Amino acid sequence: MPTLSKAQLIVTESPWGAAFDQMYLELCRDRVRILTALGFYAEHDLPRPQENSGAIPTQDEEEELRQIASALTVAAAASEVMPTGVLVATLLKVSKDPSLFVPRELPQPVEWAIADDYQRGDEPPGTHWRDVWGDQVATFPGEVEQPTNMNIAKAAGAAIARIQETRKTGRPYNQADRFLAVRLGDIFRRSGQPIRRRREPVMRHGQAVFVEGGPVYDFLELVLKPLRAYLRERELASVTTETIVRLITDDFPKAG
Repeated sequence: MPTLSKAQLIVTESPWGAAFDQMYLELCRDRVRILTALGFYAEHDLPRPQENSGAIPTQDEEEELRQIASALTVAAAASEVMPTGVLVATLLKVSKDPSLFVPRELPQPVEWAIADDYQRGDEPPGTHWRDVWGDQVATFPGEVEQPTNMNIAKAAGAAIARIQETRKTGRPYNQADRFLAVRLGDIFRRSGQPIRRRREPVMRHGQAVFVEGGPVYDFLELVLKPLRAYLRERELASVTTETIVRLITDDFPKAG
């Protein structure tokens, strides 16, 4: 007889406190280059500060960096690995008893799966994913609503169906890549710069080769550094700039 997987209903470590602080501090160290890539100083008619000046970030700089740190932190949580059988068993319990969600102590992979299929009404699944993750990921006051038990149960059931379907059709996208395509794509679009995939010549080992590049690539390479370090420390799957850009341009032409 096959072994039945047991549900995991308690998170072993919160992804928010220490992870967010680590991401934010690393972004602050490179804030001049990051904010320049977003056209922040030009937009605010400010001179570009000197790099490594040690100056304290302004309130506007902090707000911009915190949005990026929030995206990286949720992506870190989405990268946590849980055996598929355990994930499905946990989602099944939540679908039958959505009050299990109320303490906000479910493991990150479970909350992410629910968030990816969560609906308030008839909008596309995942549009209001922030309702599941809470105020930590809100980009403006009032954006997050308290999830209803009925909607949590519905999302958990939909997540089970989606996971079982992907088992049949093959390996799905890295959840973190997919989330970053939406959130960082939205942040970069606000700079007014176009998001295009293009190939640029570079010299490698004395020979000219063509690689994908451009402003959005430069921005992602800057902001993904703290997340990649976090994932590497925990031996989790990394995120790839090329995949994120492809998802932004192909699958997510508009931010959700």
